[in-house]
Amino acid sequence: MPVISSEERKPPAFAATNSSNGTSTTVSRALRLIEDGVLDHANIDALCERLGIGARQLRRLFNQHLGTSPVQVARIRRAHFARRLIETTSLSMAHIAKAAGFGSVRRFNAVINEVYGCPPTALRKSPHRAEGKLELQIPVDGPFPWARMLQFLEPWTASGCEQIVGERYYRTASFGKDAGEICVTYEPDVGNLSVRVSSSLGGRLLDVVSGVRRLFDIDARTPVIQEHLETDAVLRSRIEATPGLRVPGAFDHFETAVMMLLNQHASPLEASELMDRIVDKHGKRIETSQPSLTHVFPTPYALSNAKLEAVGVSTRRSRSIQALAKAVHEGALRLDGCPSLDCAVEKLRSIADMSGETASLIAMRVYREPDAFPSTNVWLRQALSHNGEPVSTPELEARAEAWRPWRAYAAMMLWDSFVEAEDEAPRVWARDSEPPQADRVA
Repeated sequence: MPVISSEERKPPAFAATNSSNGTSTTVSRALRLIEDGVLDHANIDALCERLGIGARQLRRLFNQHLGTSPVQVARIRRAHFARRLIETTSLSMAHIAKAAGFGSVRRFNAVINEVYGCPPTALRKSPHRAEGKLELQIPVDGPFPWARMLQFLEPWTASGCEQIVGERYYRTASFGKDAGEICVTYEPDVGNLSVRVSSSLGGRLLDVVSGVRRLFDIDARTPVIQEHLETDAVLRSRIEATPGLRVPGAFDHFETAVMMLLNQHASPLEASELMDRIVDKHGKRIETSQPSLTHVFPTPYALSNAKLEAVGVSTRRSRSIQALAKAVHEGALRLDGCPSLDCAVEKLRSIADMSGETASLIAMRVYREPDAFPSTNVWLRQALSHNGEPVSTPELEARAEAWRPWRAYAAMMLWDSFVEAEDEAPRVWARDSEPPQADRVA
């Protein structure tokens, strides 16, 4: 089984991305989108559209903060990934060029020459020769509470498309005509995520890596975030209890958004059952190693006209999902980037019948906005309770001002206090469940 180890360090162009170096919010968003692969499948104009600025301004910001261009950042990212494939597998150069996101072997050869000063064949050492699944090792810096991350993710899993078994995360994945399965585990001794990928996704390895990094928030700057938030006594206690806690993202943007929209008026268990029916009726069936992992999630086009009432979804919620799906399919709504947090929330609420809390949760997980904060959430208000009574939304918002620009991480820490106390993450997400009455203010 070939072992593909992703780059141990980010390319030089990423070196100045933490907030202490003054990187602008726009550049931070752009870097997240590049890591997600926007420039692997589109041009600089597509990146600028998601950011709401012009190409000239974006290049100026990148030059100011990083000393390079967005295209060069993407090129170096692909080159580093390709080098690992060259050094540690026996995949052909044509296969590696495709897997690393290059449009042609000629372009692949040119970029490797540019970045490393030699042709790709010169980088090949002793290739592994094995068949079956590919395995990728993704290094994770610092503490990583893997079991707790799985606890938070499990209530949101889309039945038929993903599941958690013990300390393994399984899911199906689809990129265009390529579909297969992945399995993710954590190796604490070496600090790596181990990602097993079915051979049918061999040409989309860079997309798989991007999705896993996004889902488990691998690139979170936890030392910077924790240093900022630990000035609050309550958050400091949470950091000490669960160091390295991240904000779970979304492997499939649309899938996660649909689940959260379903969950708006239902418990996670009810929403999961509805998702199971939606997937079974409208998803594409594939073969996997897990009996309960049966489909890839339906495309936005498939759900844009789907009569979801037939599988038990209320008429109101069905119309909301149809509106969301249609907007994503037609390009009126991008789930992989937005110029600002406010823009993301406003756009979501204008398209679908969506509460502010649901829109903020989607901003947290799907858009990966680090300052998204569902301030009306009863569990967050209870976490700062006075004499057993939840604080008001204005009180919570006032306290959270000091947590900017990392309020999403603060929210995860506050929710974490209930998961630890109750050992039952689903209760935190259940809107028909009340948090325990306790005085939690420090």
